[in-house]
Amino acid sequence: MFRRLVAAGLLVGTVSGCALVSQVTALRGGEAAPPPQRLAPDPTLLARASTTVSHREDGTVLVEGRPFFPLGFYHVSWAGGGTIQGRREDLRRLSEAGFNLMVTEPINDRDVSDFEQTLDAAQQQGVYVLSYGLSEAVVRRVGRHPAVLGFKLADDSNALVRPEEVRRRHAQLKALSPQKLTYISLSVGYGRPETAYFGVADMVGNQSYPVGSDDIAVTYRVMRSAVESARARRSVPVANLQTFAWEGGPLPSETELRNMTYQALMAGVKGIVYYAYRSPEVDLGRQPRLWQAAGTLAGEIAQLSPALLNGERQELSGGQAGQPVVVLLRGQGESFLLALNNSRTAAQTVHVSLSGVPSGWQVLPGRRAALTRRGAQVSGSLAPLEVVVYRMPSSSQ
Repeated sequence: MFRRLVAAGLLVGTVSGCALVSQVTALRGGEAAPPPQRLAPDPTLLARASTTVSHREDGTVLVEGRPFFPLGFYHVSWAGGGTIQGRREDLRRLSEAGFNLMVTEPINDRDVSDFEQTLDAAQQQGVYVLSYGLSEAVVRRVGRHPAVLGFKLADDSNALVRPEEVRRRHAQLKALSPQKLTYISLSVGYGRPETAYFGVADMVGNQSYPVGSDDIAVTYRVMRSAVESARARRSVPVANLQTFAWEGGPLPSETELRNMTYQALMAGVKGIVYYAYRSPEVDLGRQPRLWQAAGTLAGEIAQLSPALLNGERQELSGGQAGQPVVVLLRGQGESFLLALNNSRTAAQTVHVSLSGVPSGWQVLPGRRAALTRRGAQVSGSLAPLEVVVYRMPSSSQ
């Protein structure tokens, strides 16, 4: 996070039970594609007495051995006079909107003693929790709960905690709860993340909060660095993206939120945690347009999730020197072409070549057909900050 709320602690995450899923409509004939998969895990997993969470060498999170894409929010539950019941209501809202993770901490002493009840509520909503700020005794007590994805060790780690200290906390947590993941977050900055902070915890969240403080195009470069560092050190790369306003600045617009999110997805991250749903800086319960835009993104990510989790990423254009970012995700059943303009002011031209991809060509509904495909050639123009996604079913579909 951009502000140190808790330097050391543990996280709790959620898994969506009811995604706001957008339908994909074919440009030819207008037929609808099959309903996309949801990001929620198999409900039988959350019905178990405990769940084991791990990760593959490529950074993909595994719940009971099944790939899982964490997608959710930080929830600073005590902010603005927040209550335990208010957090439970927010768990429901996150679940209904298609999100699957909440990162939170206890509000007060009563919340600490009753934290299992919050986890039970998350379990009922089909939500995983990453928690922080819990004592060793509480971790021992709740560490096997099926709604627990893992625990947060440190915030703004590269500014506040040495890698050796993160590694020590990781070992301590694993001794208490070996079947769950550990997580740290890295603060905003050029030249970050530092590779030394990868491999000392299971998951590494890298922050990109450019709205009101930086060029939005930095998100792709920062997340590519995180993905490369995570791959080298066998960690899970997670994007921490902005839904708050810097002091005196604006909230991200719906267009900016979409652009940042797709920059992170196209960079190859294996999870996204937005800061924040609720915090001293923002309450998305009072920002209906931004919240609706976030829910739309959750539905789109659910459609992309098979390719994000098990597909192959190919960068066709890297977004430098006025060029767009264009990435091909090759999935087993279908592939996706993602293209975005990372400029706020200038249109960008797409001209890339596809090879070995079926000729089917479908655009997400509600988006203009900005690109044209003729054989292997794809071309077109993107307006400032525009994002387009094309679905290419396998030839057997």
